[in-house]
Amino acid sequence: MEYIIKARLIKSDLIEINSQFQNYSLKDMSSIILVKQALVSIANLVDFERTIRPIYHKHKALSAIFNKKYNEYEFAKYIRNKFIGHIKIDLLTKTIEWKPELRYLLHETNDPNVMFLYNIWVLETAINSFVDLDGKHKVFHSDTDLTYPPDCQRFLNFFTQTTQSAIEYLNNLDEILYAAINEDEKKESLEHWLLAGKTDFKFIKK
Repeated sequence: MEYIIKARLIKSDLIEINSQFQNYSLKDMSSIILVKQALVSIANLVDFERTIRPIYHKHKALSAIFNKKYNEYEFAKYIRNKFIGHIKIDLLTKTIEWKPELRYLLHETNDPNVMFLYNIWVLETAINSFVDLDGKHKVFHSDTDLTYPPDCQRFLNFFTQTTQSAIEYLNNLDEILYAAINEDEKKESLEHWLLAGKTDFKFIKK
């Protein structure tokens, strides 16, 4: 039951983000927050997928759906790890090199519009650093400048398609996980309420 709840938590976030983002482009802090949360949710899916792979023995089509967008999912997780879930100092150092404007606008960083630009520039740097050992981009074919409309549209296409493919995968996974739950687990039982009354909360370790 824990697995299907986890799957539905991730899916519900992505569905809402996908819906909300129809009204946004990359234009303000609200749109940045949506992008960040989507990338966090997709990264959570990547981590989750590794724990449920044994079901692929019976559901090979599900594995194929995930693998179709594997590079994009790993790209999302990379950005989450370097910029969103954590903010790596090395990333910021490279951003200052890539965008000297950060130095000159430092005194204006209480302005949300300026912080939107800072987010864009750090995001660009994270995108551009997703390269192999030879410096070749793993997902996009060139450096990304999100203030350049074609590059911005390329990123938005990646964002939308990756979000929607993750929802498709989770819809298929949902059917499998829900069908595997014992029917008795879904019914009300006095035992469940008695167990709830005995709950002893402890610190959840990493």
